[in-house]
Amino acid sequence: MLELSVVLITKNQAWNISRLIESVLRATSCVSSKEIILVDSASTDETVTLASLHPVNIFRLKPGQRLSPAIGRHVGYKQTRGEYVLFLDGDTELIPGWLPRALRMMRERPDAGGITGSVINLSTSAVAAAHQPAAPVQKTHPAPPKEVLWCNYGGGGVAMYRRSAMERAGTFNPNLNAEEEPELGLRIRQAGYRLFELDYPMAFHYNDAPVAVSSVLSRRRRNFLVGMGQGARYHLGTKLFWMWLRERWWGPASALLLASGLATIFLSLIMSDLRWFGVWILGLCSLIAYVAFRKRSLRGGLVAAFNWLVMAEGFFKGIMMKPLPPENFHANLEMVKESRGQRLVMAADGP
Repeated sequence: MLELSVVLITKNQAWNISRLIESVLRATSCVSSKEIILVDSASTDETVTLASLHPVNIFRLKPGQRLSPAIGRHVGYKQTRGEYVLFLDGDTELIPGWLPRALRMMRERPDAGGITGSVINLSTSAVAAAHQPAAPVQKTHPAPPKEVLWCNYGGGGVAMYRRSAMERAGTFNPNLNAEEEPELGLRIRQAGYRLFELDYPMAFHYNDAPVAVSSVLSRRRRNFLVGMGQGARYHLGTKLFWMWLRERWWGPASALLLASGLATIFLSLIMSDLRWFGVWILGLCSLIAYVAFRKRSLRGGLVAAFNWLVMAEGFFKGIMMKPLPPENFHANLEMVKESRGQRLVMAADGP
């Protein structure tokens, strides 16, 4: 068994793929046994062409099938042989210094099922200008690793997992449109492992609009907002159901907000009295005002309210979707490149 597998998840990220791979090659240069695997979700740009210039194994999910980050992670994991598996998104860059710290903790803490770190968000203009971000200043006395519920951040999933933990708990659920990291974290903790965040930044994340109406609409268009509802439906009737709702409370809360609004509209129409709906509007405005005060931005409060309503729609859609067994999932997958010195293992997900 290799010590480390690195899985890169990409889709139309030619603008960053070389920077990402080079950061991984530098960080893993001290790891004696490793492999780097890239899983591309039917990119239409030069992502795969540019990645092929580097010593990585490349797999491509063919077009004409449902594609999602969860599918990429599931397929990528199936190709790995490492004792530890590191996942990175295509719009990130691994920060020097994080990997040796994570590997050391994995070796010293057999109860650690996964390790992540903070993420530094940067504009994509830094990539376009070939600007190299400054490495973070190393702390003289870093804080102890912080235990977390799942290994991800607001823009996606970057984390390293112990293979034995994923084998015991089950890997990423490819049938989830989103929320695959929190759902996996729930199962890993249920299997008796713990998840940690190091007091050291893990990656630069290049994203121009992490919180904006356009980002919310983009996530809605790609069906990412149904993930919380899907997770609830998967665990319905199990002891993990209430844990999921408690940990992902803003999904059910947004659904309750929307449902109460619809109920007050119906009640106002039946009673020919708009006071009920007025109370709901007043409550919504109060929430917007609170968020705007916290963010010091009225626009931020309005965007948050829009996000709640769209999230509620996604939660209802997700909880109505019939769960499919992850073990029955099959992806239409092709091998694009096998790097010299890296043995290829085609998993059962292949065509």
